[in-house]
Amino acid sequence: MRPTLAFAMLFGLCVPLAAEEPQPIELSIEARAIESPLLKYRLFPSEAERKPGNAVPILLRLPWEQTIYFSSDAYKNLADWEKKPLDSPEWQGFASLPGRFYNEMKRAAFRRDADWEYPIGEEPAYFVLLPDVQGLRQLAGHGLSARIRYHLSRGELDEAREAVLVGMAISRHMAETPFFVNQLVAAAIQRTMLERTAELIEQPNSPNLYWALSTLPDLQQLERAASLEASAFAMTFPAAGELDRPRSTDEWRKMAEQLVEVLEGESPPAKPEDPNAPWLDKVLSRVTAPSAIQRTPFVKLARAELADLLRVSAEEVAAMSDEEAGIRWYVHVQLHHDQRAAAILSLPPREAWPRLVELEADMAAYREKAGSKEKGDLDSVPTFVAIWGVQRRIDALRIIEAVRHHLASHDGKLPRTLDEIRGVSIPLDPLTDQPFEWLVEGNTATLRAPALPAEVVKPGTEAFKSSGLEYRLNTR
Repeated sequence: MRPTLAFAMLFGLCVPLAAEEPQPIELSIEARAIESPLLKYRLFPSEAERKPGNAVPILLRLPWEQTIYFSSDAYKNLADWEKKPLDSPEWQGFASLPGRFYNEMKRAAFRRDADWEYPIGEEPAYFVLLPDVQGLRQLAGHGLSARIRYHLSRGELDEAREAVLVGMAISRHMAETPFFVNQLVAAAIQRTMLERTAELIEQPNSPNLYWALSTLPDLQQLERAASLEASAFAMTFPAAGELDRPRSTDEWRKMAEQLVEVLEGESPPAKPEDPNAPWLDKVLSRVTAPSAIQRTPFVKLARAELADLLRVSAEEVAAMSDEEAGIRWYVHVQLHHDQRAAAILSLPPREAWPRLVELEADMAAYREKAGSKEKGDLDSVPTFVAIWGVQRRIDALRIIEAVRHHLASHDGKLPRTLDEIRGVSIPLDPLTDQPFEWLVEGNTATLRAPALPAEVVKPGTEAFKSSGLEYRLNTR
């Protein structure tokens, strides 16, 4: 079952995003002016090149057309090729992404539409399965990455650039479905494609890709994903929208069991549970650490807050059963959080940061009041940073290409400041609206993305590790 981001953010149930401490990226670059026509080189299909049709059947057919390959060592070891030096003799025997696969992926990349037909609105939103996402991440991420590096090892720059284009287009197709997990997988593929683009840029005689990077379309669907996640709980637990209908104690108990089923689908219990345990104990075994919270504090919190939350009298709250009080409190908090998180995640970074600080503080306060000290690592901040971080990398590479353009008309001399570059725009960092940092020492320059707001992204956190970006450019 698929945990939704909103549920995970509220009670900390998701696994952490894997990230390493940010390390500088070393690139050797040479002068290369932007060529005419400006859009001679592309990293995404042009509108004129895209063909009518749905890319999804093409992509989903791949595993069935080559079932033997998907169980082979070649498929399992695709990620290993990303670590091999480009001058390794092993590249001569590379055959880990058959041409048939690449041709079909290219065909899908040039399709105009991507309709995945997930049963949104037909099945409970929390329980929509996404079995295709991980397989396509392996194929479109590691597989295309390996093929790009194979071409780079042979000096086949046009073929490498085309494979980047295919990866970018497929990742955008994946982002067409409004689930946060799809957006994160699409962002992971895009990040890989941009890493390969950086390798392409440093190859001898590499074309200048400034305008290819500058004309990339919006690659994510963050607003759509936020909009769906805002309604996911209500779509999965429809009774949340009709709590004011009169119910007997038995009906509230049955509704409580339905809520338990929803939470059971979201996450396995923290420890084995007694099937005859009260429903609140079952709920709490899923939303907290095993001993972090007891039934009494949970119900006490619900009863203490319900009067203000629902604007009812204390006497009305006292008359509620534990099941009714618990359901009403939980549903109110969940729906409020879902709507608030969706609204904030739809904002641009400059506007979102202060609201994210407030959201994180309020969720921490709720966890503390409920007796839970646990906090999920996959919450709003890492997700926001991971998705917007793609644009940060695009803009950093645009600056590198602007520098190469400058070198071509200044005898190979690096600009002392980015303001010295003429004829092209120098983007600001999209996550901070601040200029990228630029430092020149001899024939080496450092391009560094500004630090994110310390009150939101603290050193050592997953968001901090994934957001750091620094290039060291050596001219040749």
